[in-house]
Amino acid sequence: MVITIAPDSRGRMQISLPFEAIKVKSKKNSYRKKRLQLYRRLHLVAKILLVLLAFVALSALCVVGYRALLSSPLLQVTRIQVNGCQQLDPQAVIQQAEIPSGINILSLDLDGVKNRLTQHPWIAAAAISREIPDRIRIEIAERKPVALVKGHQFYLADRQGACFARATPSEHAGLPIITGLDPGTLGSGCNLPREFTVLLENLYRETQLKLPWRLISEIRWNRNAGLSFFTARGGIQVDLGSEDYGIRIAKLEKVLRYLEKKGLYAQLRGIDLSHGNRVFVRGRFKIPKQNRSQQKGV
Repeated sequence: MVITIAPDSRGRMQISLPFEAIKVKSKKNSYRKKRLQLYRRLHLVAKILLVLLAFVALSALCVVGYRALLSSPLLQVTRIQVNGCQQLDPQAVIQQAEIPSGINILSLDLDGVKNRLTQHPWIAAAAISREIPDRIRIEIAERKPVALVKGHQFYLADRQGACFARATPSEHAGLPIITGLDPGTLGSGCNLPREFTVLLENLYRETQLKLPWRLISEIRWNRNAGLSFFTARGGIQVDLGSEDYGIRIAKLEKVLRYLEKKGLYAQLRGIDLSHGNRVFVRGRFKIPKQNRSQQKGV
């Protein structure tokens, strides 16, 4: 760069600098920066394209590999294991599942198998799992009938009040028979009235603790009076009402024990526990003459 020093018209010294040369050099630096930025951007785009190409290639490889697995004879279903059967035969469960013979274990629709199984009246729930390379495991939970419901026909009912299958009393001699319901509303696949189901659930729970369920032969429902049941031994009618079943079953246990001890059980015909703290006993008791006009209560 050349610097010129010369006096002006007044005799003062003047310095001249080559500004045009400086401007040219500045333009060259700006051009280099732009080229560098463009190079960096192109380099970034190239990297992104390479990553995308690698992803596409990997995806295609996975698809090809998965299709190869779906057609592999090593992954055909050859074994089906069924657990949880009590009433049902495992072979009947396999037939209900409708798993095609020789199907590839990866292509089997597990949700579809589950839906088909739960359509069976005895199956409340089902879980299906794969065990590579060739086994399907089926876990079922069967419905547990607690009573027979009497309508135009007899139906098995579980604790939740679901009528799930036709039956006959002779096939299930240990189950009580539910009466007092409208036969027109009953059928396989129907649900018992909610207010009755709540009472049935409470009665079942309390009797499991204090009174064996098998000792009940009939459960009668009246929408206004609540539940009554009849014992298998002697056909004794027990009126419970609609509440406090735990307390009333405990009272019943004491009354039966007392009457048994006194030798009066054979003469007993009924016990009414639906009046709060009072218990009324009906029967053909031998009462002394002076007390025959009095109402018998315990």
